[in-house]
Amino acid sequence: MYKWLVLLVVLAVVSAEIHRVKIHKSKPKKSHHVARHIAKKVAIHVLKHELRHWVGDALYDDGNDYGNDYPSESSDYTNEELGNSMNMYYYGQISIGTPPQYFNVVFDTGSANLWIPSVQCLSTDVACQQHNQYNSSASSTYQAVSENFTIQYGTGSVTGYLAADTVTINGLAITSQIFGEAVSQPGSSFTDVAFDGILGMGFQQIAVDNVLPPFYNMYSEGLIDEPVFGFYLARNGTAEDGGQLTLGGTDYDLIDGDLTYVPVTKQGYWQFAVSQITWNGTLVSGPVQAIADTGTSLIVCPAAAYALINQLIGAVLIEGEYYVPCGSVDSLPVITFNFGGTNFDLPPSVYIQTYNEGEYDSCVSTFSYLGTDFWILGDVFLGQFYTEFDFGQNRVGFGNLA
Repeated sequence: MYKWLVLLVVLAVVSAEIHRVKIHKSKPKKSHHVARHIAKKVAIHVLKHELRHWVGDALYDDGNDYGNDYPSESSDYTNEELGNSMNMYYYGQISIGTPPQYFNVVFDTGSANLWIPSVQCLSTDVACQQHNQYNSSASSTYQAVSENFTIQYGTGSVTGYLAADTVTINGLAITSQIFGEAVSQPGSSFTDVAFDGILGMGFQQIAVDNVLPPFYNMYSEGLIDEPVFGFYLARNGTAEDGGQLTLGGTDYDLIDGDLTYVPVTKQGYWQFAVSQITWNGTLVSGPVQAIADTGTSLIVCPAAAYALINQLIGAVLIEGEYYVPCGSVDSLPVITFNFGGTNFDLPPSVYIQTYNEGEYDSCVSTFSYLGTDFWILGDVFLGQFYTEFDFGQNRVGFGNLA
């Protein structure tokens, strides 16, 4: 149950109207133990791909003039509702082509490409056969790109070719969006999951083949008024009520008080500086860099912090996972992340997840390690707050939920 692929669905804004995209949650067909193992596989493969791009120290300029003169509190945005699968990943629906072909995708701030399975995939590709497949011959707006693509993962590659077509999110149609048609997916990495593909919402600098991400085109085509999107991830949500992705502005109805903003320190991922992380007065880490990643379910720590925090909470390593006695959870202190001059607290009921295994419960630490020297704040953290991603002002905002 290490890292999970988290998902958010994006929606664009039309004229002066805001759009909300609904998030969904799948009902697991397998036991919690097996489902956690599946989510762990997917998340680790995806993160290993993401880390391949973690190079360089310079700030980047993508050449687009987003401007900083849009309203700070506008109601002009689009919302996409999301689905939540056992708090492991969040997904929403998009369509591609004319007439529309529908797909569930993870809206992932830790990557920047859109890809979905192709009808041309091999019959032996189990993941592809389990999911919806894009058929270019059935779309009147399809355009051939004549270029292959490969996205490397931990145990293999997603391979296929690039195509262009109309991509629609909550009624907002992006024309000639380039995306990947996957004809081969690695091993069993994407089997038994509720989503068909991934829609990246990171900066173009980490896009494979330098493809322009959908959100960039959504803004440049005038479908939304501001280059801003935000996530509300409902923890323990349902297939019908898993959260919301807001496109083109901020949904202040979901926020209690003001947002705390931190500047992006390196474009690519949504990376920012954390002043310190403490647990009951003990310094766990800091100052340190972190990224806000909706495509990661857990909290990924540097090595020293990973060992220390699991020691502090009394966790015991069993078969690669840290378990905590369930009877001790309520008595544990909060862990506090300080950045932007604000403390963000996670109670033990959040940083320790409880799973029912039939006749007994198991309590598992959500702090994981994947070889990074920075923190990755995934859904465990992001699910406690409203998170705003602002391309125009190169910043990330965090606010308490209403």
